[in-house]
Amino acid sequence: MELIRTVTLLARWLEEYGPGDYRQLAPPAGREDIDTVTEGKFPLHPDIRAWLALHNGSAYERLSPAGAFVPLDYALLDTPHMRQGLRDMEAEVARAMSEGDEEYVVGTMADVCWVPVAANHTGGLLVVDHRDGPGHGAVLEVDPSIGLEGVRRWDSLSHLFDSVLDALVHSRALVTGSGVAAVPRVHATGPVPPHIVWELHYI
Repeated sequence: MELIRTVTLLARWLEEYGPGDYRQLAPPAGREDIDTVTEGKFPLHPDIRAWLALHNGSAYERLSPAGAFVPLDYALLDTPHMRQGLRDMEAEVARAMSEGDEEYVVGTMADVCWVPVAANHTGGLLVVDHRDGPGHGAVLEVDPSIGLEGVRRWDSLSHLFDSVLDALVHSRALVTGSGVAAVPRVHATGPVPPHIVWELHYI
């Protein structure tokens, strides 16, 4: 599977150049834990299953700034936080429907078929779309703090890892959900071992 190969290469790169991030890669999740993410409501996308079978998130030490190597500052969630994130999505959709706000919320800010896979410090989420249709498996960004409403960032979780690896290896910019270029740099000062930070370049 392409995702397994890409994540293996990414882990090797981080081990050599970003050991702080590498240390944050959690051990594999067990099959039973992976099965609990959607609580049987719908099948979990194979990309997520493959990722979790390699690493149960990238924030092994919760208080460390390392591990957020997906721009901008996204750390990948473990199975309990994915499950809770989906429950939060369901609660927000239920609230919106009860208050008549569904046209402003459902499919833009929350959806019962969006599985959160990463979070940043501003409250932003990366979610994998599990709705039927051509967008199935795509990675969307939701961040109310900067007005992002389900913006499509990558075609798949595999595409996300491939793009991050390419950016790191070749020092290439990635365009953020708000349209700003982010360039990776290894931050090697301070008490945390070298880890990736993304510098914004406004055009």
